[in-house]
Amino acid sequence: MSMLNSQRLTVFVTIIVLVLILVHSSSLMAQSSTAEVQSLLKENNRIVKTMLDYRYKGGSGAFERDFFMNVDYNQISRQSCTVGTTIMQFTVGCDGTLGEFNIINPLNDYINSQLQKFFLMTKGNWNECQNSDYEYFEIPILFTIDGLETEAIGFITNYGDKVGVKCKCDKYFHEKFEKFKEKKPKKALDAINELIKRNPYNENYIKEKEKLQEKLGN
Repeated sequence: MSMLNSQRLTVFVTIIVLVLILVHSSSLMAQSSTAEVQSLLKENNRIVKTMLDYRYKGGSGAFERDFFMNVDYNQISRQSCTVGTTIMQFTVGCDGTLGEFNIINPLNDYINSQLQKFFLMTKGNWNECQNSDYEYFEIPILFTIDGLETEAIGFITNYGDKVGVKCKCDKYFHEKFEKFKEKKPKKALDAINELIKRNPYNENYIKEKEKLQEKLGN
């Protein structure tokens, strides 16, 4: 082998090694970011549990039991692969009076109505409190298909049976985003929106969405 060819081979191998290192580093950073988000979600859920144990009659277990008795993850939602984390944001006065109710990251009208109905059903089930810090609640509810792989974590997870087509896991949308983010930002935006719907607490998704919107001029 000539000296020139040997040098070319050395350069080529070096480039390949650098690419592999960059890909591996990117993967590790993504895993680290996901782990950090999941750690924060678990800590948030611990706080929610503490508050419900104090305020809800029967504690967080009774709240979860009442949820499953009254909230339906209907067949149409499952057929259309409506998967995501919707957040019940509400207040309950220290005297037990139900206050404002909002839904953050809504999934569809039917699920919204189910959550609204459930909140109203809790009337009379709240213990009194002495501190206004215990009046505000923000509870993440994950609706997902049984067996679907997702990084999302809800305080309550409603697993539905698969109906019809197989729903896509998070990995599919991650790969779609990476594939299209440079040359087809609209398709990449669709993918990142789906990931945000599943995990609205992931700030990296929000940042990537903002970059795409800026690129699209939105």
